[in-house]
Parts: sequence; C-alpha cells; structure tokens
Amino acid sequence: MANWFDKAPKEHLAGKTAIVVGGSSGIGEGAAHTLAAAGANVVVSGVPAEGCEKVAADIVAEGGEAIGIFCDATSQESIDALYASAKEKYGSIDIMVTTCGIALPRQDVLTLEREKWDKIMLLNVTANFLLTQTAGRYMKDNEDGGRIVIVSSARGLTPMKDAGPYGITKAAVMGMVRSFCIDFAQYGITVNGLAPGYVFTPMVAKVFEELPQQRDFVMSRTPLKNLGSIDDMAATILYLCLPQAEYTSGQTFIVDGGWYCNA
Repeated sequence: MANWFDKAPKEHLAGKTAIVVGGSSGIGEGAAHTLAAAGANVVVSGVPAEGCEKVAADIVAEGGEAIGIFCDATSQESIDALYASAKEKYGSIDIMVTTCGIALPRQDVLTLEREKWDKIMLLNVTANFLLTQTAGRYMKDNEDGGRIVIVSSARGLTPMKDAGPYGITKAAVMGMVRSFCIDFAQYGITVNGLAPGYVFTPMVAKVFEELPQQRDFVMSRTPLKNLGSIDDMAATILYLCLPQAEYTSGQTFIVDGGWYCNA
C-alpha cells in the first residue's frame, strides 16, 4: 500500500467541501487556509461577512477554492442558509470546523450578571451545538461520513480565577464532542475537539494589552515558555479532517505548550 505522504498536498482533501465557522480571523482563518491548501473547497463563514469574503478571496488568490458566506451561528435560520448554500455550490458537505465563541472580561462569578451568562452560553455552547447538529444532518448520507472539529479551550480543563463562565462553557463543549461522537458514529462521522492554550490571536493580544501581567503569568505556567501559533492549531485541525483520521473520534486534543501537565 502506498504511503499517504506520497500524495501531493492538494490531493489529500481533493473533492471535499469544508465549512469553517469563525473563519474570518484567528484559528478559523488559519484552518481555512490550511484545508484549502490540502485541496478542499472551503466555505469561510461567520461574522462579519466582509471578513469572510476577504479570507475567501485570499485563498482564491493563493490558488485554492473558497467562498465567503455570512452566518450568525446563534440563528438556526442563518445556519440552515449557510449549509444549503454550501451544498448548492459544491454538492456535498464533508467537513465542518467551528471556532465559534467569545470570552467575557474577567469577573468574579459572584457578581456575574445573568445577561452575561446567557450571552456566553448562547455563543460558546448553543451555537456550537446547532452547527454540529446541522452538520450531522447533511453528512449522515455521505458515503464517506464526515469530519467535525469543535474548537474549545484548555481553560475547559484548567480553569482560571475570574474566568468561570468561559471555563464552564469550554468544558461543556468537550462534553459535547464526546456525546456527538457516540450518536454520529453510526454514520461514519467523526467528532473531535481542539483545546488550545494561549495562542497569539487577536483575542489573546487584546487580553495582554488590557492585562500586561497576564503574559508573564502565562509564560511562568507554560513549560515550553512560548505562545502557540495559529499554524500549530491549523495543523491539528487538518489531521482531524484527513481520511487517515477515521479511527479518531470523541477526543479533544490539548495543544497548550505543556500547561496541562504543569497544572
């Protein structure tokens, strides 16, 4: 049997269609470019629409195939429109990656307002549930099943002071990965997660700007003494989307520079 590394890069996901929600920036943008480089047709979605369209245009300029589509992942109607448009354009939906989520300003859980709790639960948990549920409905009749990757956070395993709601929602997403793994296995659909540590994304850059001492704390807790890169995360996502990952499901990959081992 030929080694799969013998394939040209664009042959690995040739003919597959990947939806990347949250693809306009950060880890989602990195995943979109990486999946396109592996040969997938990529639907870059999320908000704002202009950001998705720009990333798609960048992918096309690099020789890939991509379109940008707005999606409000808190709305089932918007999600349905996204999936229907992707299927109409490319004929199938084989991969879905979601980086949907937000972080709240640091706050003691005793003073957290109900409105903030509802907001973070809606965006970090409910939106990812709806995206994954809908992906399964489209993938269940695929001959080769499908690949789903939900990005959570290492904070779902190692909570931090005054970030309770964020850690709670990310732990819920990890449980979601395991539950969907069981229900989707009969259709040949794998469901996995990625739990990044501190990755230098716009969101993390903003945290370090607001709390300069936070960077020093992060470095003190991370054995590798550096931040993760978007390429680190995109490479993990790519593996989970490859045909060779068909025996990997229900797992959340911790990519955090060793922080979890040092907890």
